Order: sequence, then C-alpha cells, then structure tokens
Amino acid sequence: MKLTNEQRLNLPRTLKLGTFHIGSSFIDLLTSGVLNRILITDLALAATPVALLSALRYLLAPLSVWAGYRSDLRPPGTLRRLPFIWGGRLPMLLSLPILPFVTALLAEDPGSVLGWSLAFVAFLIYGIGTLISGATYLSLVRDSAPPTRRGQALAIVQVFLVISFPLAGVIYGRLMPVYDQASFWRLVLIGMTIAFAFIAFALWGAERPAETTAAVDPTPPEPFLPLLRQMWSDPRARWFFMFLALGAVSAFAQDAVLEPFGGDVFGLDNGQTTRFNAYWGAGVVVSLLGTVYVTRHRAAHEQTSVAKIGLALTGIPLFLLSVIALTEWQALLIPVLVLFGLGFGIYTVGAVSLLAAMTTERHAAAYLGLWSMTQLLFRGLGIFAGGAIRDIALFFSGSYTIAYASVFLLEALGLFVCIAILQRVDVPGFVRGESRPLGPSATLAAADG
Repeated sequence: MKLTNEQRLNLPRTLKLGTFHIGSSFIDLLTSGVLNRILITDLALAATPVALLSALRYLLAPLSVWAGYRSDLRPPGTLRRLPFIWGGRLPMLLSLPILPFVTALLAEDPGSVLGWSLAFVAFLIYGIGTLISGATYLSLVRDSAPPTRRGQALAIVQVFLVISFPLAGVIYGRLMPVYDQASFWRLVLIGMTIAFAFIAFALWGAERPAETTAAVDPTPPEPFLPLLRQMWSDPRARWFFMFLALGAVSAFAQDAVLEPFGGDVFGLDNGQTTRFNAYWGAGVVVSLLGTVYVTRHRAAHEQTSVAKIGLALTGIPLFLLSVIALTEWQALLIPVLVLFGLGFGIYTVGAVSLLAAMTTERHAAAYLGLWSMTQLLFRGLGIFAGGAIRDIALFFSGSYTIAYASVFLLEALGLFVCIAILQRVDVPGFVRGESRPLGPSATLAAADG
C-alpha cells in the first residue's frame, strides 16, 4: 500500500532531532562514566556514595511527569515543548564545570564536606534539568511523526544516543588516558562545547507555534493528580510500569560499576575502561539499526515479541559477565560486552516502541512523562543498587570477583523476570482504547503480537 505524505515519516527532520542525543551523550558520559571511574578507582572512594550521587537525578523523576503535563497544557499559538527542553538542558550544561572542583577537593580530602556538597549541588541541578527536558523532548519527536510511524521515529533518535555514547567514550578516552586534574578540566570544557553545539543544532526550528495549535484539545484539561489516578487505574498501565521499572533496574545496575570492574578485577587503566562504552555501544548500534530495519513495517504496539527477545539476549551476556568476573577470564570480556550491546539494542527498539504505543493523543506528554519517570527513577535505583551490592558483597567476601559477579548475576535474573511481566501487558487493547483489559488467555495471546 502506497503511503500518503501525511503517513510518511519526515526522515531529514527526524535525523536532525536525533542529533540532540549526541549532545546528551557527551554530557551523560562525563557523569555516568568518566567521573564514576575517577572517584571509585582513581581516588579509591567507596562505590555506594558515588552511585547514590549518580542515582540522585533519577530519584527526582516525578518531575518528568509534571513537565510533560505542563507542556500538554501550553495554550494555542505558543511553543509547547522547546521552552521545557531548553529550560532543562542549559542548567545541565552549566552544572558540569562544578565537577573538576569536586574531584580536586575529594582528592585532597576524601571526607571533604565542601567537596561532597558541591557534588550534591551539581548532580541536583543536572538531575532537575534532565527531568524537565527528557519527556518533553520525546514528546517533540512523537509530535513530529505521523501516528503509525511514532515508534519508528523514537527508535531512530535512539540510534543517535547509542551511536554517540561509544563515540564519546573513544574521544574522552583519548583526551584523558590517565587521570589528572588539568586533563579533567580540559575534558569537561570540550564536552560542554560539543554538547551545546549538537543540542542547539537539533532544536533550531524544531517546533513552530502553528504546528502545535491544531494539536491542542479545546476540552478543559483534567487536574494533575486526578489525571495520574486515571492513568494508574488501568491494569495494563500498572503492568507496563512494572516491566519498565524492573527492566531499568536490571539493565542499569552495572552503570556505575562496569568501568571500576575493569580496573579492580583486571587492572585496566582509565583509557581502557572508558572504551567499554565503545565495545557494548558498537553492539547496540548494529542490532538497533538492524532491528529498526527488520521491524520497520510493524506498528509500535506490535513490538512485544521484539522486546522479549531483547530481554533474553541482554540477560545472557550479563550472566556471562558474572562468570568472567569469577574466573577472571579477560579474553572473553570484550566479546561479551559486544554481545550485551547486541541484546540491549534489540530490547531498546522493542521497549521504545511499546512506550510510544502506551500513550493517548490528548495526554501524550503526560504518559511519556510517566514512562520516562519510571525508567529514570528505577534506572537511578538500579545504579545505586549496583554500587551497594558491589560494596556489600565485597565487605562479606573480601573479593572483587565475587562483588562484581553478584551485580551482574542479579541483573540477568531481573531481565528474565521482565519477560514474564511483559506477558501480562495488553498493548494492542490499550491502543484500541478498550476500557477494560482482556481476559487472561486473550491478554497472553495479544501480548505475543
């Protein structure tokens, strides 16, 4: 069937919007990768408080629902998404120069109150900016695509995120192969410049008031809290929440400890462990592009089976990482990281497509805010849990190998439980607007679509 112009995805516009994620990755990797490695391995600080700092922005995740709700309510003839996106990204960028002061103070005194206070302030500003801009950016991408291509549009911009993470990892690794304060200052300033350039390019002319006027529903909006109760009253939304929550915890518990794992277990230097992002990111790029191509004719609500396959293929490499940690079999480390990326790419396409499907026209940003909040909040809990599990296991075992193996094994188990949870989500019924969930047997059959 030939698509009309209204049904076709505006690929150049979608690709331009995707470059936003390149800037985001250069920001995120400074905190989630480079800074974590410096604090835990180079400065020999405990992983738990560092992971808690990384998790702070995710623990504030309800802000994303509020930001999405407010952007849905913007009056006709105004910009709905861009004020929130810029209002979040600029503070994120401005928080980065605080980080070198943090490392300098904690290097001199690991218990420095000023050092930890500055770290808290930096991550707080950074987190609030992330949450205000994240869901509204997804809404902008969703608004730019026809209804049947929204899952594809979100998957395409996600490609930019996973491509740019390994790219940023390689650049940062070469700029600072070994940590010193001067190199870290240079790294932060270069990262800020690159990030601002790509974000500004992506958002330039990305939204026009005339485009949003037609999308505004004249019906008086529901108050915020009653709307949340209405959304939560649907069992399908609650099961989807559980799927996103456990998936985020399980997939990201390694986020704060993967690079320290390379340093503590295998004695790798900062440049080598920073390239871990390139190894698993390369796998993500290959599988994500391949999955987007193979599933390009599927609607967003037909991607449940893709998500299940991705969950399984992400869980298996995490199990293998636990084996590698116990056996210290370094030769398998890079291949398994690539396999992890391959599975994660498939899982990402499936999950992002389902996320796009589990929305309504009138409250698109509010639903995307809820799902973004879920992913961010439980990603943060997962990051904290990864650091805490590592420290607890290390305390009782006295072994780095057992400590890191415990984290990877629990992640793998959680992802396999997610497959069972996803069986209970009737995404097609939600998309059709059915007021009641299907019966148990019908739900299982629909979920396999």
